[in-house]
Amino acid sequence: GTSATGGGAGKGGPCADDPGPGSVCVMHVLGRVVDGAGQPLPQLSTSVCGEVCWFGESDASGEFSVAIGERILPGLFSVLPHGRPKHTSFYFPLPAALSASIDVGDLSLLELPASGPELVVWSDKQGAPAQTVDSGGLRLEVSAGTQVKLDVEDVAQDVLGRQFRVLPIPAAQRDHFADGALGLAALWALMPFEAAIVQESSGAPALARISADNSAVLPADTAVEWLALGSYLFADWVAPAQFEVVATGKVSSDGLRIEMDAGQGTPYLTWIGVRKKP
Repeated sequence: GTSATGGGAGKGGPCADDPGPGSVCVMHVLGRVVDGAGQPLPQLSTSVCGEVCWFGESDASGEFSVAIGERILPGLFSVLPHGRPKHTSFYFPLPAALSASIDVGDLSLLELPASGPELVVWSDKQGAPAQTVDSGGLRLEVSAGTQVKLDVEDVAQDVLGRQFRVLPIPAAQRDHFADGALGLAALWALMPFEAAIVQESSGAPALARISADNSAVLPADTAVEWLALGSYLFADWVAPAQFEVVATGKVSSDGLRIEMDAGQGTPYLTWIGVRKKP
């Protein structure tokens, strides 16, 4: 989304513009950013995003307050604590609210692996070689002629920003990030976050294949669905801040791997999960 300054950017002052039925005058979005142990994460940029974004920063206690001053449809917005490079980044949907201050409570970011295999990325200007990298029980396969285009936040991290770092989300913490009704058997946070897979020749979207160790112990030959987290950078792909099916697949006949079906893949790297096909 585009940026807004907050605090009533509308021409008539705070909450003057009305986007339609169900809109709420929101003056602030409040919350606290913590790590997996519940300890505060200070000085993290924190944004509230939809068709536009507003920004704040967590203080020493991990608390943040993002000034909005607009009427919005809360269901179309989410909070993104920017945890990179050490912690995960994730879009937490705004709860339905009727008050001027929306308190989202504690938003947990988990610590990422310190390092991972380095990808050849678009900004390297080194062409588009075939690449296969493994991290956290997940394998990423990028075919020749296909490039990985990083988000600006990962470009700024230099070498660390182009390392493939995958964090398997523990089952006890999975519901904090994905609705339990989705029935995910496994969930992973991927870095680089919000990277696009593109064709070298045209820049058009391409697909990267993902497979995983069968840590969920799904039975051999089980049909599965792969679900990915939508991003506001790619709003025409998966609904932002939601998990939706992006590929089908199955467990290998020996029960060791979970694969994507032939010809399928993901055009973007965010978070990805797998479940038995309903």
